[in-house]
Amino acid sequence: MKRTLLYLSALLFLALTMGSCRRAAENAARKIRIEAIEQITPKGLNGADVILRVANGTRHKLVLTKAVFEFYYRQDKAMSIRLHESVEIGKRTTESIMTRWKIRIDDPLIVLLLGRDLETDEPSQIFVSYSVEGRGGPASVNIAREKVPLSDFLNTFGVTLQDVKNHF
Repeated sequence: MKRTLLYLSALLFLALTMGSCRRAAENAARKIRIEAIEQITPKGLNGADVILRVANGTRHKLVLTKAVFEFYYRQDKAMSIRLHESVEIGKRTTESIMTRWKIRIDDPLIVLLLGRDLETDEPSQIFVSYSVEGRGGPASVNIAREKVPLSDFLNTFGVTLQDVKNHF
């Protein structure tokens, strides 16, 4: 009986701490925002420098070590965009940070089809897979999703298709 009580106590403790960690992560996520894309500068045929204004309202320095975005048209991979160098932002600040990205076009014809659908406001055949790794203070962050519809992906960041078209 004592052993069962000990196991139940341990499970209760784990459940309570996992819930508080989840709430802490959700609170931190609300305090981190990409406020604007300030500038996009193409670098040759396979790269770009993007200046982002990022707000970090947490009490931890944020470090983004890896980010990969893959764009699909129907089931075919069109292109991928990969963070070239890690970036960091200080705690409780809003900063403009320069990020460097490598672009790889897997199929130029599929990229043309993808661009056509973006121009005609018909993104239903466009999907995004992504993987992001980094640290927020003592916690590591690993987020990955496969073939998310473009509209759902943009909604995650509060961005519309028209916002994307305005930048390009």
